[in-house]
Formats: sequence, C-alpha cells, structure tokens
Amino acid sequence: MMLTEKDKAFIKMWREKRTAKFQFFSGIVLQIVLIAVTYKLVINYFSGGIFDIEVFLKYGLFGLILGIVVAFLKFRTNEKRYKKLKPGG
Repeated sequence: MMLTEKDKAFIKMWREKRTAKFQFFSGIVLQIVLIAVTYKLVINYFSGGIFDIEVFLKYGLFGLILGIVVAFLKFRTNEKRYKKLKPGG
C-alpha cells in the first residue's frame, strides 16, 4: 500500500507519542480542564456571579472527566489508524 506524505508523517509522529502515553493523556486532560474552568470563569464574570471554590471544583471535575474520555477516544482512534497504516501490519 502506498502511503501519502501525510500518512507517513502521522506514523512517525504516533510512534513517538504512543510511547509517552501518560504525557499524551495528561496534555489533553489538562487542556480540557483549563478550558472548562476558564469558560465558567468568563460566564460568571459577565453575568455578575460569584466564582467560588465550589464552582471551581465542579467545573474542574467536569473538565477532568471529559478530558479523560476525550483522551481515551483520541488515543483509540489514533491507535486504529496507526495499526492500519503501519508497514507490515
């Protein structure tokens, strides 16, 4: 099977990232947690609400759970694509 340059770049990139699973998962989880907390902070600022520790923890937990799910699904998708494209596989 002939691979495009994009597929070759993906295989090379994914070989490196799959060995560092913890960094891959933690990077995605951290991004989503920060986005969730920042979103709620901005909404509270413009609505005049109070941003207390309970709201911070609630949205932080929501972001953590969502981040774990997204990281797992993204990892599975990339792993399936890698297995389909890798030479000899």
